[in-house]
Formats: sequence, structure tokens, C-alpha cells
Amino acid sequence: MPHGRFDVVGVGYTALDCLGVIPHFPVENKKLEMLRFTVQGGGPAATATVAAGRLGLSTAYHGKIGDDDFGRRMLGELEREGVDVSSVIVEEGGCSQFAFIMVDERTAARTILWTRGENSPFTPGEVDLDLIRSARGLLIDSLEPAAALAAARCAHENGIPVLIDAGTLRDGIKELLPLCDHIIASETFAGQISGGGVGEALERIHSFGPKTAVVTLGERGCAAISGAGVVEVAGFPVKAVDTTGAGDVFHGAFMYAVLRGWDLYRMCVFANAVAAMKCTKPGGRAGIPDIEGVTAFLERERPDLDFR
Repeated sequence: MPHGRFDVVGVGYTALDCLGVIPHFPVENKKLEMLRFTVQGGGPAATATVAAGRLGLSTAYHGKIGDDDFGRRMLGELEREGVDVSSVIVEEGGCSQFAFIMVDERTAARTILWTRGENSPFTPGEVDLDLIRSARGLLIDSLEPAAALAAARCAHENGIPVLIDAGTLRDGIKELLPLCDHIIASETFAGQISGGGVGEALERIHSFGPKTAVVTLGERGCAAISGAGVVEVAGFPVKAVDTTGAGDVFHGAFMYAVLRGWDLYRMCVFANAVAAMKCTKPGGRAGIPDIEGVTAFLERERPDLDFR
């Protein structure tokens, strides 16, 4: 089907996050009353796409859900964010993905219990290649590797920058990496792929050929490498209430920075700022700032850098 041109297309996993704030993590065979409860959309590719949209980019999401209540709510939340969902595959009789997240009120640490649901796999033949070709940038995760590979190959062949969320070293991800221009890895992935420290991990990831490789380090910020060398970028001190989705939001913000054509250091500072601001509200999406909010934050925190 024909599509308009989008700044960012996200391909991969979406979910519904049921998030409970608790006084402490529970012990076995005991009851614990939640302090607060919220339900928000989640998932790596979907939340990264929402973040890009909050920052002012035109966005579309492509994935597979079931035709159940959870699936309908996920679509509704994406639509309210202005994300185009016309290419989402809704499987008749399917059971959609969801997660239950426990957040420790004292530390903002979280534990996530999640499921892929009971839908059939998102296959390469189901990928809307016209949608991919309509994008200025492609965001992918590794939870549907066959579909992600088809999307990344199409983008790569058409000169569209590809950014991957490398959260865990799953089957199929090493085949994806050479097609990616920007590989953003968690500390978990970094340790799995190199067996060494962050520096060794960056060198190993960069050997797959991306323009940039980044390892996110939570509140400590991130480290990154490009052809110009390695940069280490400190995080921003904020009063964090929940870290859920911080990495996903970092990815969407980094893609915004890529499309602005900034240098690697500014890309990392910007993405760190957006991810930090997200952590000031519970859930993966409630705290994502708009571009005016993050610009004001950076003018205060990093007046030495130009983000115009």
C-alpha cells in the first residue's frame, strides 16, 4: 500500500505494561500491597517510536498484535501519540503481548515479567516494504529477528539509516548487526558479546561496521565509538522514580539526533537528557519530554552545547 513519508518507522515489539509501585520487592509466599498502579503502552520498538514522535518527528509503527483488549489498547495509545498504525498486523484470535512491572519506590529499580503473547511470528513476508522505504530512519529491536532482518535489509539497500536496540544477545541478532548504522547496546548485551569491559565491547560491536556503537550505562550515561574514536558521556542527575523504558526512549532520542546530523557527542548528550527526563515519572512513556521541554533542560544543564 502507498504511504506518505515518515521521519521514523519502528519495527518490532509492542506491549501493554501493567506497572505497580511497591514499597520494596516482595519475598516468597507473602502478600504486598501496591502503592500505585498504572497501565501504559510499552515495548522497545514501539516506545522508541513514541519518543521520536514526542520530539516532533512524524512516525509509524509496524508490528503484530492480537485482536484482544490488550491489542486494541496498545493501538489506541499509539494513535493518541500521533503514531501511524495502518501497517500493524492484527491477528484474528491472537493473544497480545504484555508485561507486569514491579517498581521499588525507594530505589526506582524495576523487575519486569513479560510475555510474547500467543500470536504467530512476524514473518519477512508480512513486512510492509513500502512503509520501510517511506522512512528517513528505521528503528528495530531483536524480538522479531526475521521481520527485523527483512526491514533492515530494505532500509540498508535504500540508504535509510538503521538503529537497533541490542538489549540481549538473541538468536539472529549477529546477522542483523552488519545492516545497522547505529548499534545501541545495553550493558547486558555488551558483556555477552565481548566478555570484557565496556571498551572491549565497543570495539567488538564496532567491528560489525556501524557508523556508531553505543553502550548505555543507566544513570552513569553512555560510552560510544565512531570512526573518530571513543567518547564517554555522563548522565544527568535527576530524581528518578522509575527507570522502565529509559533505554527505549534513549533509542528514539538518538534517532532524532541522527536525523539532525549532530556529532556523536551531542547525540549522546541529547539522548541521555531525554532518557533521564523520562525517569522522573512512572512508566515507560509518561515522562517522555517534548522537544521544547528537553531543549529547556539542556539550555540549563549544558549551555556549552548548541542543540539548534
